[in-house]
Amino acid sequence: MNETINYRIEKLDKILAEETKSGQGINRVLFWAYEMSVENNNNYLNFADTIWPDDIAPIVETCRKYGIKEFSISSTCSGLTTTLADFEEHGCKVCGLTKANTGYKGETVPAIKLQVL
Repeated sequence: MNETINYRIEKLDKILAEETKSGQGINRVLFWAYEMSVENNNNYLNFADTIWPDDIAPIVETCRKYGIKEFSISSTCSGLTTTLADFEEHGCKVCGLTKANTGYKGETVPAIKLQVL
């Protein structure tokens, strides 16, 4: 990876530092992706796990709230095309491919990069 993490969010970093990691109203899927992205030193907020339809609007809302303009999805779930279409319906745009660190022995995997409009 040739960039440094460009989306560190003070409120989420404070939650990560807590023992309870309560999330304090942050969407759980986004929070998990943030925690793993920081741990794996990814360039973008990366969603490596399934994103459920009910989580898409809160994810986009939180990205806008915290100024996250780009994120990636490295999940290979069978409903990925539907997930991408749902993100586009909520004001995101697929803008290419990138790589994401998996945290497993330095492995990287392809990821789809999205832009929050």
